[in-house]
Amino acid sequence: MAHETAFLGASTVLGQYWTKRRYFDYLINKDNFQLTFGRTFRMMVYLDNAVANGTENVKKDVEADTRATNYLLSHLADIKPEFTVFVTTCDMLEDDANENTPTIEHSDDPYVQNRINLYRELNRQYGRVLNVHLPEIASLTNRGFSKVIDSLLNPPAEGKLALAPLEQHQLYFSQRILGDVEKCIPLGIPAIIPAMPPLTTTEITEAIAPELLDRLPSFSPEQPMGSRRTSIHSFQWLDPKDGYLVTREDQLELLKFYFAPHLA
Repeated sequence: MAHETAFLGASTVLGQYWTKRRYFDYLINKDNFQLTFGRTFRMMVYLDNAVANGTENVKKDVEADTRATNYLLSHLADIKPEFTVFVTTCDMLEDDANENTPTIEHSDDPYVQNRINLYRELNRQYGRVLNVHLPEIASLTNRGFSKVIDSLLNPPAEGKLALAPLEQHQLYFSQRILGDVEKCIPLGIPAIIPAMPPLTTTEITEAIAPELLDRLPSFSPEQPMGSRRTSIHSFQWLDPKDGYLVTREDQLELLKFYFAPHLA
């Protein structure tokens, strides 16, 4: 029986936060990935490339993402975890999905297809997996995770912002990750979506950068409408159950706390 634990993606934003608070025998990144080959682990945490490095950053070089994904796929059989926590995005789920919604089978977007391929193969080859589908990650210190947060914290000197005013965002704070996941591990469920109440771009701007409200473009029907994903396991975090981790009011307060404390 294996007694070792491993964290794949330990040098990234989420990885550094997680591994400072929980001990792992192996802290793995792309430079020492081969240390996992041929080993059996009691538990392994793996961060999808898009979660580890930011969706906006990864989309800038999808070819590199495809190479990294294919490399991992070719070596999944070399790693033998008894239990895996796979932290990925919501990109292979519909905009109004919950944990009972089937994942998308195919996408014409190679970035989304990479997420689908890794999700499908990891769950096929590994026995016990908890799939953590994170919504849009909001990072205070690292750009490339959320377009709306990046644009509001670092706006161009002039002109309209390249944002959709009515697009809904379910901003997830990385500081929550450890507690949210560990509450669900004992349940033996296959997937969780730590879903936050949707806020429009306009509402987020009003909360953390009200001086930029007049720089939002006018709404047009072709603009994206964003995410409305919910969680059937939200009772683990919030009672009464409504599909979200926190109330809408608390989400707005958290936004101000992290990104605009002077407005809180």
